[in-house]
Formats: sequence, structure tokens, C-alpha cells
Amino acid sequence: MANTAMSDAFGIGDFRVGRVLNQSASVFQRNFPALFVIGIVAYLPLQLFNLWFATQAQLISVGAISAAQVGLFAFLFLFVSIVFSMFSQAIILHMAFQNMRNLSANILDSLKLGLSRFFPLLLLGICIGILMILVAMAVGLAVGVTALILGNTISSVLAGIAAVLLALVAVALLYTMWFVAVAACVVDRRWPFSALRRSAQLTKGFRWRIFGLILLLLVTSTIVSFTVKLLASPLGGIPLTFVAGLTWAAVIGAFYATVVAVSYHDLRVAKEGMDIEQIAAVFD
Repeated sequence: MANTAMSDAFGIGDFRVGRVLNQSASVFQRNFPALFVIGIVAYLPLQLFNLWFATQAQLISVGAISAAQVGLFAFLFLFVSIVFSMFSQAIILHMAFQNMRNLSANILDSLKLGLSRFFPLLLLGICIGILMILVAMAVGLAVGVTALILGNTISSVLAGIAAVLLALVAVALLYTMWFVAVAACVVDRRWPFSALRRSAQLTKGFRWRIFGLILLLLVTSTIVSFTVKLLASPLGGIPLTFVAGLTWAAVIGAFYATVVAVSYHDLRVAKEGMDIEQIAAVFD
């Protein structure tokens, strides 16, 4: 029998941040061991990159290694991190949907789904990164040209500040629009640009709420991460700081992916009146 309990709690035109967080916390709690392991695997490359980059910065300062070499390895590390992050989100998305359907979340089935969408997800991650960089650069260039035209020091400084602020606003807008692009890629079986358009369609009308949701998660993550490292560093030095940082990254990363899955479900209900079984039929 179709599980419509989730959809019955709200209807067309209704998208509530509180409900998303409550449902995400429930799904996350019920699947914590598996989600935590996925998070560890997904965020290990990024944590290793942070540790590696800190040591390379010291080597650059003494001339033992060139900045070009560090830049190349940094690019490779970040590329691997994108791959792991997008892939883990697809796995967690499937597990979250199965849980919302009151079905057992089999990690092997979720892994198979992630593998089936590997290349579209990889291309999606690359597209999002490139597009955000291009938009930020375009904003900076436009403001920079304006500063040159004005031609005085005060104007240049103000233009520089404006460029940074506008670039941040542009990136935040795009990130909000594309918040459920991974879900659209996996559930709707869409390729990158189609997934971005689908996400923009679903988030339209609710972007302030979604932006608030993203900001809440970002601020919470930043505060907890800073606190964890501040407490861990004097107690155990680099090893304990690394383990603590990885643990928190795994927890918040897995929870964030769960929030995306629940948000996608709720947006489909709010926009299209779909129930959980209709949305997740693609997994059967």
C-alpha cells in the first residue's frame, strides 16, 4: 500500500523549513551508522587535503616546493573531493527516500544506484563549480572595470568590496536555485543542465526559505567545526584535531544530504502534489 503519510501532513504550495529539519533529523537518526560511514568515506579526501595543504604552505615559504606544484595537487585533491561528495549524496538520497517510504535502507542497493548515476553526477558537480566561478569572475570584472573608469583610490577600494559582496550574493543565489540539483539528477534521471533547470523550477517561490535553511546549516556547521578544532588541538594536537574534524564533517555532510533529499520530496509535494510513492517509483 502506498505510503502517503508524509504527504498528508501538508499540501500544495506548502514548504516548511521546520518540517524539513524535523523529518531530516528523524531519517538521520534511524540510519545514523550507515550514514556516518558514508560521510567518513566522502569527506576523508577533503580532510586529507586540508591537512596536506597546511604542510605544503610551510614548504612553499622556504622554497622547498613551487606554488605551481601545490596548485596542481590541490586541483586533483579538490576534484576527488567533488567526486566523493556528489557520489555520497546520491547514496544518502536513496537511503533517505527508502526510509521515508518505511522500507529498509539497504546500503548495497543505494551504492548501486549511485554507481548508475556516477557520470551525470560527476558532470553536475563540475558544471556547478565552473558556473559559480564564472559568475563570480564576471561580477568581479564588471565592478573592476567600473573602478578603473572612476579612477581614484577610494573608488577602487569601494569597488573591490562591492565585487566581493556581489560575488557572494551571486554564488548564494545560484546555490539556492540549485539546492536540489543532485536529487533531480538522481530521481528525475536528468543530466547536468536539465537537473539545474529542474532544481530552479522546484525552488522558485521558496528560495528565501531555502536560503535561510542553507544559512542555518552553514552557520551551525561553522560554529561547531571551529569549537571542535579549538578543543581538540590543545588536547591531542594534529591527530586528534584531524579525527575530530573528520567526524564532524561526516556528521554534518550526511545530515546535509538528508536535508536535500527531504527538501526535494517536500518541494515536489508543494509544487506538484506528488506523494512519496509516486516520487520514489523510479527506485523500484
